[in-house]
Amino acid sequence: MAPGPARSRLLGEANDIGNYLKRTHKTNLLEEELLLLDVLFDSNDTFESLVKENFASWHNLPYSHDLDAGTLEELINKLIGKGILRSTNPGPGNREFYGLTEIGGKLWEVERVPDWDKYCTDSSTMDENGTWILSVESPSITTARAFLACASDCFLYRFKSDEIRTTTLMDTKIAKVDWRIFQTVCSISVTTYPMLETHEMDWNEYEKKRTWWRSLLELAKFQVL
Repeated sequence: MAPGPARSRLLGEANDIGNYLKRTHKTNLLEEELLLLDVLFDSNDTFESLVKENFASWHNLPYSHDLDAGTLEELINKLIGKGILRSTNPGPGNREFYGLTEIGGKLWEVERVPDWDKYCTDSSTMDENGTWILSVESPSITTARAFLACASDCFLYRFKSDEIRTTTLMDTKIAKVDWRIFQTVCSISVTTYPMLETHEMDWNEYEKKRTWWRSLLELAKFQVL
């Protein structure tokens, strides 16, 4: 696809998004379109979460777009028509959720060139016994282990190392990135325990040790440009 114009209508000084994420300009995606793909690469979101009043705070970003609700709806419908986005209604009620298709995901990859070997996800769920289980997924076992070690050292999670369980699957998806098949997915799970009152998360140490990305803002360090 030939490069095209990318006029910005972002809020903030000097196109704040450019201070965090770079793009290759190898697609015809407008800035507003790419901004939507950014927040949908690892989630399926409602229209409410995408409106300009909620966009920054609900996605933990320091910038937003400046589209009114009507224009945003038109843009979403256009991207659905092009096969870039899809809409689903996964539960009761009439709430629609929007996510990337494989086509949309590939366009996003072309623009943001993420280093997937450095990507990992973490999530906590409670099992039937009321025990909290931490799950970490990554295409790279090295990345998954590095995150887990740092999470312990920086007091992000508390767990016992001898309870760690590791599995590796081939040609499968990472739960949060449901539009892409990865050659390998390494999954680590471990029981977590409440933090001690003397333990406070050390974000400075976390950033010093970080060799992975879990979010858009963390991705900036690992764009392959």
